[in-house]
Amino acid sequence: MSAATLIDGRPGDQVSVAERALQYGDGLFETISCVDGAPRWLPRHLQRLRLGCERLQLPFTDYEVLAQEITALAGAGSAAPARCVVKVIVSRGAALRRGYGPTGAERPTRIVSRHEWPAGDPTAPLHVSLSSVRLGTNPLLAGLKHLNRLEQVLAQLARPPGIDEVLMLSSRGEIIGGSMSNVFLADQTGLFTPRLDACGVAGVMRGLVLQASRARRPVAPLRFGAVRVRRVMPSELPGVREAFVTNVRWGIRSIGSLDGRALASDDYAQQLRRQMDAAQ
Repeated sequence: MSAATLIDGRPGDQVSVAERALQYGDGLFETISCVDGAPRWLPRHLQRLRLGCERLQLPFTDYEVLAQEITALAGAGSAAPARCVVKVIVSRGAALRRGYGPTGAERPTRIVSRHEWPAGDPTAPLHVSLSSVRLGTNPLLAGLKHLNRLEQVLAQLARPPGIDEVLMLSSRGEIIGGSMSNVFLADQTGLFTPRLDACGVAGVMRGLVLQASRARRPVAPLRFGAVRVRRVMPSELPGVREAFVTNVRWGIRSIGSLDGRALASDDYAQQLRRQMDAAQ
């Protein structure tokens, strides 16, 4: 059990065996970075959760209560940790009948838990390679942080020794992103990132990077234009001179080697980090 867990607002570590999150993965989750007792980018997390609930027709409405619980756990204890992670799970709730189809009368379950910040050097460049595990395409679920993560589990099980993260392809052979991150790449034409209209997760940090690159008056100077969002194929990797991955725990994390080839540049990543730092 985590350092602190609330299930529908009460401390606990058990859910019903009829819980649809357990039975079918019927729900969504958010992983929230917390610094000095405060959750970062909370409105963005709640907005993504709200959009996900709408798309899954999941009747969750307690966003204000959820925000209060997240904030409370982020600063829990007499001395809040400098950094921690708060995870949120919102499911459709305990099933009222057997079978995939809900009755519509289920009561959503919310689970909020605080976890220690993972160990490791947050600035060290990552060693990244392509995964042998592919992502199935489904536009109905594309972009959502839903609870069905077996493809990512398999990708982590297949991750080679010495590799920090793996890039996953769709079943159509396009690069989508990391198993737990989004990816940005740069070649002689500039900076680009994969489209996520068929599969993949639209990360909060990915959205912040796209916003920073499109700002008309950036807080810190950027020497490049808007990031292009397009289809990306593995055949393009030999021409990539810089790459980085993003998630709310890593922030913007440079890739030092990509599929066995060293990448010497991290200019785009440095510029974006300065932009993010200046915006705090």
